[in-house]
Formats: sequence, C-alpha cells, structure tokens
Amino acid sequence: MFIGWVGLEIVPNGISLSTDYMGRSTGEAYVQFVNKEVAEKALQKHKYKIGHRWGRLIMEGRDRVG
Repeated sequence: MFIGWVGLEIVPNGISLSTDYMGRSTGEAYVQFVNKEVAEKALQKHKYKIGHRWGRLIMEGRDRVG
C-alpha cells in the first residue's frame, strides 16, 4: 500500500480494472469508496506521484463501472 492512500476506505470488491478488447490492461481503474467524503478526500490525490507515474482522478457515477 502506498502511504499517501492510507485511510481511503474502499468497499469490498470495490476496484474494477479496465481492459481492452484483447483483455490487456488499459491502465484505468474504477474505485468505489465507502462514502462521498472519502471519495472527495481521494480526489485530493489527483496527480499524486507513485514512483515514476502519477494518478489522474475524476469523479464518476456508478453507472460508468462495467
């Protein structure tokens, strides 16, 4: 776990990793947090560096997860 993400509680099975038509990772993930307050706290991590990469975070509705 990355220290900067500690305390951002996710619902059980609340991470969905996206794949393309060939089953390869697209690099996108949908995360469902336990409540709106935690989701808003997570948005503060927009462009947070993890090694040589960074995360882009946007708020989506539940209907976007597939």
